[in-house]
Amino acid sequence: MNQKFISAPLLLCAFALILFSACGANPTPQAFRATLPPTALNAPVYSPTPSVTPSLTPTATFTRTPSPTPTPTLTPTTTFTPTLSPTPTQPLWTLTPASNTGAPPAILPEPAEFAPTAGWSCEDFPCEDDINGFLQRIRVPAGYTLEHAGQFPGQPVQITYGPDGRLYATVLENGTRDGAVYALNTDGSAERFSDTFISPVGLAFQPGTDVLYVTARATPLQGGALYRLPPGEPAQAVLTDLPCCLSVIENQPNGIVFGPDGYLYLGVGSLTDHAESQQPESKPYADIRPDEAAILRIQPHTGEIEVYATGIRNPFDLAFAPDGQLYATDQGLIAGPGDRLLKIDRGAFYGWPYYRARGCAECPPRAAQVITPDLYTFPDLSIPRGLLAYTGTQFPAGMFGSLFVVLWNGTPDAQRVVRIDPNDWRLGRDDYTPEPFVTGLIRPVDVALAPDGSLVVADSIYGHVWRVRYGR
Repeated sequence: MNQKFISAPLLLCAFALILFSACGANPTPQAFRATLPPTALNAPVYSPTPSVTPSLTPTATFTRTPSPTPTPTLTPTTTFTPTLSPTPTQPLWTLTPASNTGAPPAILPEPAEFAPTAGWSCEDFPCEDDINGFLQRIRVPAGYTLEHAGQFPGQPVQITYGPDGRLYATVLENGTRDGAVYALNTDGSAERFSDTFISPVGLAFQPGTDVLYVTARATPLQGGALYRLPPGEPAQAVLTDLPCCLSVIENQPNGIVFGPDGYLYLGVGSLTDHAESQQPESKPYADIRPDEAAILRIQPHTGEIEVYATGIRNPFDLAFAPDGQLYATDQGLIAGPGDRLLKIDRGAFYGWPYYRARGCAECPPRAAQVITPDLYTFPDLSIPRGLLAYTGTQFPAGMFGSLFVVLWNGTPDAQRVVRIDPNDWRLGRDDYTPEPFVTGLIRPVDVALAPDGSLVVADSIYGHVWRVRYGR
């Protein structure tokens, strides 16, 4: 896994890689010009138009049914492999639902404002070491405060908190697709936690343990992988033949999350953009594997796989809401259509690659399955990445269960974190717009819930991590 390679250019994703190299690895100030088109080597800014992981209690209760405690607790449940085995597998920890007991009173939420787009230390943005400039530029809603939490040495991809209270991230190093897991200490410094992976993306700690799971690639262009990292031991391969890869950058095993049932849920991308044929002379469209463009449910100890939901081009991140409902971000076609937020139900089909109604004339014409609609469709090329369902009690009670979605790309409707109430009756209306929650970022990539209930956001350009607290 120590082999290095250079990414091939591919539309917007190639631009992101060049931008990472230009901005993340150069300590000298680098100007960003909002007036240039998205394909330039600069990060444009948005227009001024507004467009959960449950925390675990430190002790476990050994009961067979969930206890109605006000905070999540661990409950061991023994599961068995479907094969004829004389001994059971290791037990999985299940979670009781989170509660907002103790949260501040609910208030009417307000969207974050938008900062001026020029006049910063590096033209359209502050320079890498200009923390005060970023604190002035990045905006959060009234009643909330922003602080700098630290910096990762590279381009973070996804983040999560560990049982030790530290923030962990998959980080791409030296402008390549190779990287490792890093841990952010309380003083804001970062240290390397793992050996090298090829294109690491998702990471999640197994509830009740300090065992970390990571998604990556077995090789640069073949073999999607899931690894287990027991503390103090080398990485162990759980799976190495998952669907992968559309390119050196696009579509592979992505975000992972442990569900209330103790199983690992994993989003894996498609092997083509829109089922384009690899043999056009003999058949019009590519064959689709049952486990690509899907969300998989995995028994983490045995590697047993269930295809949980399908028709999702590139499910990048997953989150369970307090009521146990699973949600996912999905990235659209290279040409743009299909950036969306999905409510994931077991056995449901979400439409990929049958995107003719979205404007893809070269896509297959008609799906045999019933297509489950999007929960929300984002503007084209906004590129939704990180996703979090809020289960803390630091924010007002009305924020409990809110979905925070990170929109990564340098387009007028992105470069921000937005809040969506999944139960908002306005979601189906054409005039509904998600609430801007954190604005003024360059390339936000993921969001996580801190142990104290605050929200942290990682930006992939300089590796900065920002913390949002409710100012009570």
